[in-house]
Amino acid sequence: MMNACLKAGSLLLLAGSLLALPVYAADPQLVALKAGRLIDVERGKWIESPVVIIEGERIKAVGSRLDVPEGARVIDLGERVLLPGLIDAHVHIASGGVPNGSVARNALKGVANARKTLDAGFTTVRSMAGGAFAGIALRDAINDGDVVGPRLFDAGTLLAVTGGHCSGPRYAPEVKIESPGVADAPADFVRKVREQVKYGADFIKICITGGFVSGTDPTTTQFTEDEVRAVIETAHRYGKKVAVHAHATDGVKLAARLGADSIEHASLIDDEGIRLIKSNPKQVVVPTLSAYGSSLDRAKAVGASPSTLVQLETVLAVYQTNVRKIIKAGIPVIYGTDGPPGNNASEFPLLVDVGLTPLQALQAATIRSAEFLEAANDIGSVSAGKYADIIAFDGDPLSDLGQFRQVQWVMKGGVVHKDTASR
Repeated sequence: MMNACLKAGSLLLLAGSLLALPVYAADPQLVALKAGRLIDVERGKWIESPVVIIEGERIKAVGSRLDVPEGARVIDLGERVLLPGLIDAHVHIASGGVPNGSVARNALKGVANARKTLDAGFTTVRSMAGGAFAGIALRDAINDGDVVGPRLFDAGTLLAVTGGHCSGPRYAPEVKIESPGVADAPADFVRKVREQVKYGADFIKICITGGFVSGTDPTTTQFTEDEVRAVIETAHRYGKKVAVHAHATDGVKLAARLGADSIEHASLIDDEGIRLIKSNPKQVVVPTLSAYGSSLDRAKAVGASPSTLVQLETVLAVYQTNVRKIIKAGIPVIYGTDGPPGNNASEFPLLVDVGLTPLQALQAATIRSAEFLEAANDIGSVSAGKYADIIAFDGDPLSDLGQFRQVQWVMKGGVVHKDTASR
């Protein structure tokens, strides 16, 4: 009887492990990927007639006209141009497009968003969270092979103050519904950070100033200094970086002075704020210029007041000037959109308009983002030892920025997820 039970248990365990196998698995044999050219984003140079040798999920060797190992499966992309998989460091992948949606609905919407994002050539994203850990559930589902999507770094739940930006929708006063990340005192924010860590957040995101589409004033800093300090010090104690949403001038400077790792938007920054960020070599700015266009469209769609629309249009012009100053000061800029999934390439021309070269914009979306995420050993360039996250174009995106919107071929971790030529 005991042996029968053990056998039955073993069969159940085996069945469970089979059900848990990824839907997509990297080719276990060697693969030789050929193309016309490959950009080495670390050195800023082209490799002509590249051959990328891939073993399983990772790259084994890269070079010009490398010999193809005996028995390797050859993928020949002809004259196509290869780039490393792109990185969008500011998305809301599991909350966008579902107003007041449940956690489950947001997670399911995130599945569709993840596919759109991967098809756009973005093989890694940093998600700024949403309601309550939907992004973490999506991240884990992608990692387990249950759904298809990019590598996902997620913040868990946005931290905000009562009535502040990211605090949740406004209902009648008697209807008490708030985002689970809302708190109103330093000690309470310490607890909120610990909750994010407990439930698997990769980093912490706080919204310390108002925003443009939440009905709050973007020129107002809503957190106290002690509250911001409590979040940053607690997160750093647990080894987690802190991303700070900040539009207001004094909010940007507060985040910079207290040691935020990334300042998102920084739209109303002044010269003093630029000097403060410049003084911390580890601090970066994620501009999200494209978000202003999409925010303006969303504001019009929901019937925002004329004053809100004028405010958005005015700030966009000011912000472009400020980002030019940020770039001129030599402050690291990381690629992020804060925009609709699948439209992730929208930031490239905007970054070039304000001072980056096309190569620098590409580096902001690849190796520089990977370094900031402390993942440069795994992603960010097509290099030996890293994941085989590679995309291909019919033309040269550095010569024609519009090509970034026309990704023809996408591989993530040695698995081809998109190939328009084969359809």
